[in-house]
Amino acid sequence: MPKIRAGAVSYLNTRPLVFGIEQGLGADRLELSYDVPSVLASRMAAGELDLALLPVIELARIPNLVVVPGLAIGSLGNCRSVFLVAKKPLAEVRSVALDPESRTSNALTRVLFAEAWGVAPAFVDGPRDLTLALEEHDAAVRIGDKALFTPLPQGVVAYDLGGAWTARTTLPFVFAVWATRPGVIDRETYEILHASRRAGAAVLPAIAADYTWNGRQYPEIALPYLRDAMRYRLGDPEVAAMRRFLATAAELGLIDAAPPITFANWGHTAFSSNSPVDDKIQRERTK
Repeated sequence: MPKIRAGAVSYLNTRPLVFGIEQGLGADRLELSYDVPSVLASRMAAGELDLALLPVIELARIPNLVVVPGLAIGSLGNCRSVFLVAKKPLAEVRSVALDPESRTSNALTRVLFAEAWGVAPAFVDGPRDLTLALEEHDAAVRIGDKALFTPLPQGVVAYDLGGAWTARTTLPFVFAVWATRPGVIDRETYEILHASRRAGAAVLPAIAADYTWNGRQYPEIALPYLRDAMRYRLGDPEVAAMRRFLATAAELGLIDAAPPITFANWGHTAFSSNSPVDDKIQRERTK
Protein backbone atom coordinates (compact mmCIF):
# COMPACT_ATOMS: atom_id res chain seq x y z
CA MET A 1 0.00 0.00 0.00
CA PRO A 2 1.22 3.57 -0.61
CA LYS A 3 2.58 5.38 2.42
CA ILE A 4 0.49 7.95 4.24
CA ARG A 5 1.78 11.41 3.34
CA ALA A 6 2.14 13.11 6.73
CA GLY A 7 3.03 16.76 7.27
CA ALA A 8 4.40 18.18 10.51
CA VAL A 9 5.06 21.72 11.67
CA SER A 10 8.69 22.74 11.18
CA TYR A 11 9.10 24.16 14.70
CA LEU A 12 10.72 22.87 17.88
CA ASN A 13 7.35 22.26 19.52
CA THR A 14 6.58 19.49 17.03
CA ARG A 15 9.65 17.42 17.80
CA PRO A 16 8.27 15.57 20.86
CA LEU A 17 5.31 14.40 18.77
CA VAL A 18 7.35 13.13 15.81
CA PHE A 19 10.50 11.96 17.60
CA GLY A 20 9.60 8.29 17.40
CA ILE A 21 8.68 8.58 13.73
CA GLU A 22 12.02 10.25 13.04
CA GLN A 23 13.69 7.30 14.77
CA GLY A 24 11.98 4.83 12.44
CA LEU A 25 8.58 4.11 13.97
CA GLY A 26 6.08 3.51 11.19
CA ALA A 27 8.72 3.82 8.48
CA ASP A 28 6.74 1.42 6.28
CA ARG A 29 3.51 3.39 6.75
CA LEU A 30 4.35 7.10 7.02
CA GLU A 31 6.22 9.53 4.76
CA LEU A 32 6.94 12.62 6.87
CA SER A 33 7.66 16.13 5.63
CA TYR A 34 7.79 19.54 7.30
CA ASP A 35 6.38 22.99 6.63
CA VAL A 36 5.17 26.06 8.49
CA PRO A 37 1.52 25.89 9.61
CA SER A 38 0.09 28.03 6.80
CA VAL A 39 1.78 25.91 4.12
CA LEU A 40 0.69 22.66 5.77
CA ALA A 41 -2.88 23.92 5.63
CA SER A 42 -2.57 24.78 1.95
CA ARG A 43 -1.05 21.37 1.17
CA MET A 44 -3.80 19.58 3.09
CA ALA A 45 -6.50 21.55 1.29
CA ALA A 46 -4.90 20.74 -2.05
CA GLY A 47 -4.86 17.01 -1.32
CA GLU A 48 -1.06 16.85 -1.19
CA LEU A 49 -1.13 15.45 2.37
CA ASP A 50 -3.16 12.63 3.91
CA LEU A 51 -2.37 13.51 7.53
CA ALA A 52 -1.10 16.78 9.01
CA LEU A 53 -0.43 18.59 12.24
CA LEU A 54 -2.99 21.10 11.15
CA PRO A 55 -3.83 24.55 12.55
CA VAL A 56 -7.08 24.15 14.46
CA ILE A 57 -8.84 26.94 12.57
CA GLU A 58 -8.50 24.88 9.39
CA LEU A 59 -10.96 22.29 10.71
CA ALA A 60 -13.58 24.85 9.72
CA ARG A 61 -12.07 25.65 6.32
CA ILE A 62 -11.09 22.27 4.88
CA PRO A 63 -14.09 19.96 4.50
CA ASN A 64 -14.41 16.39 5.76
CA LEU A 65 -11.55 16.37 8.24
CA VAL A 66 -11.37 14.17 11.32
CA VAL A 67 -9.05 14.54 14.30
CA VAL A 68 -6.74 11.83 15.63
CA PRO A 69 -7.77 11.28 19.26
CA GLY A 70 -5.53 12.20 22.16
CA LEU A 71 -2.77 14.29 20.54
CA ALA A 72 -2.32 18.03 20.06
CA ILE A 73 0.06 20.96 20.35
CA GLY A 74 -1.25 23.34 22.98
CA SER A 75 -0.65 25.24 26.19
CA LEU A 76 -2.26 26.12 29.49
CA GLY A 77 -1.16 29.65 30.25
CA ASN A 78 1.86 31.21 28.59
CA CYS A 79 3.01 29.25 25.55
CA ARG A 80 6.23 31.29 25.02
CA SER A 81 6.20 31.05 21.22
CA VAL A 82 3.04 32.88 20.11
CA PHE A 83 3.08 36.63 20.76
CA LEU A 84 1.47 39.87 19.85
CA VAL A 85 4.41 42.29 19.76
CA ALA A 86 3.22 45.88 20.21
CA LYS A 87 4.97 49.24 20.19
CA LYS A 88 1.89 50.95 21.69
CA PRO A 89 -0.49 50.09 24.54
CA LEU A 90 -3.21 47.70 23.40
CA ALA A 91 -5.90 50.39 23.62
CA GLU A 92 -3.96 52.50 21.10
CA VAL A 93 -3.24 49.74 18.56
CA ARG A 94 -4.83 50.63 15.24
CA SER A 95 -3.14 48.17 12.86
CA VAL A 96 -1.81 44.63 13.33
CA ALA A 97 0.48 42.77 10.95
CA LEU A 98 -0.46 39.09 10.84
CA ASP A 99 2.23 36.41 10.68
CA PRO A 100 2.44 34.84 7.20
CA GLU A 101 3.35 31.48 8.75
CA SER A 102 0.23 31.38 10.93
CA ARG A 103 -3.41 30.46 10.59
CA THR A 104 -4.68 29.67 14.10
CA SER A 105 -2.61 32.28 15.95
CA ASN A 106 -3.70 35.02 13.56
CA ALA A 107 -7.31 34.07 14.26
CA LEU A 108 -6.62 33.89 18.01
CA THR A 109 -5.26 37.45 17.86
CA ARG A 110 -8.49 38.68 16.32
CA VAL A 111 -10.56 36.77 18.88
CA LEU A 112 -8.62 38.29 21.78
CA PHE A 113 -8.85 41.83 20.45
CA ALA A 114 -12.62 41.46 20.17
CA GLU A 115 -13.38 39.37 23.25
CA ALA A 116 -10.67 40.24 25.79
CA TRP A 117 -9.23 43.62 24.85
CA GLY A 118 -12.21 45.41 23.31
CA VAL A 119 -10.17 47.01 20.53
CA ALA A 120 -10.90 46.86 16.79
CA PRO A 121 -7.69 47.46 14.83
CA ALA A 122 -7.17 46.75 11.15
CA PHE A 123 -5.57 43.36 10.45
CA VAL A 124 -3.30 43.03 7.43
CA ASP A 125 -0.99 40.37 6.06
CA GLY A 126 2.47 41.24 7.30
CA PRO A 127 6.05 40.28 6.45
CA ARG A 128 7.96 37.59 8.29
CA ASP A 129 10.52 40.16 9.45
CA LEU A 130 9.37 41.74 12.72
CA THR A 131 11.26 45.00 12.26
CA LEU A 132 9.64 45.59 8.89
CA ALA A 133 6.22 44.72 10.29
CA LEU A 134 6.56 47.21 13.15
CA GLU A 135 7.77 49.98 10.83
CA GLU A 136 4.33 50.09 9.22
CA HIS A 137 2.03 48.76 11.96
CA ASP A 138 1.41 49.24 15.68
CA ALA A 139 1.70 45.55 16.47
CA ALA A 140 2.58 42.23 14.84
CA VAL A 141 1.80 38.57 15.42
CA ARG A 142 4.92 36.47 15.89
CA ILE A 143 4.87 32.65 16.09
CA GLY A 144 7.16 29.64 16.14
CA ASP A 145 10.91 29.37 16.54
CA LYS A 146 11.53 32.96 15.53
CA ALA A 147 9.27 34.07 18.40
CA LEU A 148 10.88 31.66 20.85
CA PHE A 149 14.55 32.26 20.09
CA THR A 150 14.89 35.80 18.69
CA PRO A 151 15.27 38.69 21.18
CA LEU A 152 12.65 41.38 20.82
CA PRO A 153 13.52 44.91 19.71
CA GLN A 154 13.79 47.56 22.38
CA GLY A 155 10.71 49.54 23.28
CA VAL A 156 8.10 46.89 22.50
CA VAL A 157 5.83 44.77 24.70
CA ALA A 158 5.08 41.10 23.94
CA TYR A 159 1.71 39.68 24.91
CA ASP A 160 1.70 35.89 25.15
CA LEU A 161 -1.46 34.85 23.29
CA GLY A 162 -1.72 31.47 24.96
CA GLY A 163 -1.54 33.16 28.33
CA ALA A 164 -4.08 35.80 27.32
CA TRP A 165 -6.54 33.10 26.19
CA THR A 166 -6.23 31.14 29.44
CA ALA A 167 -6.55 34.30 31.52
CA ARG A 168 -9.77 35.09 29.67
CA THR A 169 -11.32 31.60 29.58
CA THR A 170 -9.45 29.47 32.21
CA LEU A 171 -9.10 26.92 29.41
CA PRO A 172 -6.04 25.54 27.62
CA PHE A 173 -5.49 26.57 24.04
CA VAL A 174 -4.95 24.13 21.19
CA PHE A 175 -2.88 25.38 18.27
CA ALA A 176 -2.70 22.22 16.15
CA VAL A 177 -4.02 18.67 15.98
CA TRP A 178 -3.26 15.64 13.84
CA ALA A 179 -6.01 15.87 11.20
CA THR A 180 -6.84 13.51 8.39
CA ARG A 181 -9.74 12.34 6.25
CA PRO A 182 -12.05 9.48 7.17
CA GLY A 183 -10.59 6.08 6.37
CA VAL A 184 -6.97 7.21 6.03
CA ILE A 185 -5.58 5.99 9.36
CA ASP A 186 -6.18 2.68 11.09
CA ARG A 187 -5.55 1.44 14.61
CA GLU A 188 -1.90 0.68 13.86
CA THR A 189 -1.21 4.21 12.58
CA TYR A 190 -2.97 5.66 15.62
CA GLU A 191 -0.71 3.58 17.87
CA ILE A 192 2.38 4.70 15.95
CA LEU A 193 1.48 8.36 16.51
CA HIS A 194 0.97 7.82 20.22
CA ALA A 195 4.14 5.72 20.54
CA SER A 196 6.05 8.51 18.81
CA ARG A 197 4.79 11.01 21.40
CA ARG A 198 5.76 8.74 24.29
CA ALA A 199 9.23 8.28 22.80
CA GLY A 200 9.66 12.05 22.56
CA ALA A 201 8.40 12.69 26.08
CA ALA A 202 11.07 10.33 27.42
CA VAL A 203 13.96 12.29 25.87
CA LEU A 204 13.00 15.97 26.09
CA PRO A 205 16.49 17.06 27.30
CA ALA A 206 18.10 15.35 24.30
CA ILE A 207 15.60 16.93 21.88
CA ALA A 208 16.24 20.36 23.39
CA ALA A 209 20.02 19.95 23.32
CA ASP A 210 20.08 18.72 19.74
CA TYR A 211 17.69 21.24 18.18
CA THR A 212 19.35 23.86 15.99
CA TRP A 213 17.78 27.12 14.87
CA ASN A 214 19.63 29.49 12.53
CA GLY A 215 22.86 27.61 13.14
CA ARG A 216 22.73 27.73 16.93
CA GLN A 217 21.46 25.57 19.76
CA TYR A 218 19.55 27.04 22.71
CA PRO A 219 18.99 24.22 25.23
CA GLU A 220 18.50 26.71 28.07
CA ILE A 221 15.45 28.04 26.21
CA ALA A 222 14.31 24.88 24.44
CA LEU A 223 14.10 22.53 27.43
CA PRO A 224 11.90 24.62 29.76
CA TYR A 225 9.76 25.49 26.75
CA LEU A 226 9.11 21.86 25.87
CA ARG A 227 8.87 20.70 29.48
CA ASP A 228 6.82 23.49 31.03
CA ALA A 229 4.99 25.47 28.32
CA MET A 230 3.92 22.91 25.72
CA ARG A 231 1.11 20.37 26.22
CA TYR A 232 0.56 17.42 23.90
CA ARG A 233 -2.66 15.91 25.21
CA LEU A 234 -6.09 16.28 23.67
CA GLY A 235 -8.61 15.58 26.41
CA ASP A 236 -11.95 17.03 27.37
CA PRO A 237 -10.63 20.49 28.46
CA GLU A 238 -8.78 20.86 25.17
CA VAL A 239 -11.83 19.86 23.14
CA ALA A 240 -13.93 22.38 25.09
CA ALA A 241 -11.34 25.05 24.32
CA MET A 242 -11.38 24.20 20.62
CA ARG A 243 -15.17 24.46 20.55
CA ARG A 244 -15.13 27.85 22.26
CA PHE A 245 -12.41 29.22 19.99
CA LEU A 246 -14.13 28.04 16.81
CA ALA A 247 -17.50 29.35 17.98
CA THR A 248 -16.05 32.80 18.64
CA ALA A 249 -14.20 32.77 15.32
CA ALA A 250 -17.52 32.05 13.62
CA GLU A 251 -19.23 34.90 15.48
CA LEU A 252 -16.53 37.26 14.23
CA GLY A 253 -16.88 36.03 10.65
CA LEU A 254 -13.41 34.49 10.50
CA ILE A 255 -14.97 31.18 9.48
CA ASP A 256 -18.39 30.41 8.05
CA ALA A 257 -19.45 28.22 10.97
CA ALA A 258 -17.96 26.30 13.88
CA PRO A 259 -17.72 22.66 12.77
CA PRO A 260 -18.38 19.68 15.03
CA ILE A 261 -15.08 18.21 16.20
CA THR A 262 -15.13 14.74 14.74
CA PHE A 263 -12.61 12.11 15.73
CA ALA A 264 -11.10 9.42 13.53
CA ASN A 265 -12.20 5.88 14.22
CA TRP A 266 -10.61 2.70 12.92
CA GLY A 267 -14.04 1.11 12.59
CA HIS A 268 -16.50 1.93 9.85
CA THR A 269 -17.35 5.54 10.77
CA ALA A 270 -15.90 8.58 12.44
CA PHE A 271 -17.47 9.82 15.65
CA SER A 272 -18.21 13.31 16.87
CA SER A 273 -17.30 14.79 20.23
CA ASN A 274 -20.85 16.13 20.30
CA SER A 275 -22.31 12.61 20.48
CA PRO A 276 -21.98 9.57 22.80
CA VAL A 277 -19.00 7.42 21.80
CA ASP A 278 -17.66 4.00 22.54
CA ASP A 279 -16.24 3.89 26.10
CA LYS A 280 -12.88 2.51 25.00
CA ILE A 281 -12.33 5.23 22.41
CA GLN A 282 -13.40 7.88 24.92
CA ARG A 283 -10.75 6.69 27.39
CA GLU A 284 -8.07 6.82 24.68
CA ARG A 285 -9.00 10.41 23.84
CA THR A 286 -8.28 11.52 27.38
CA LYS A 287 -4.95 9.71 27.89
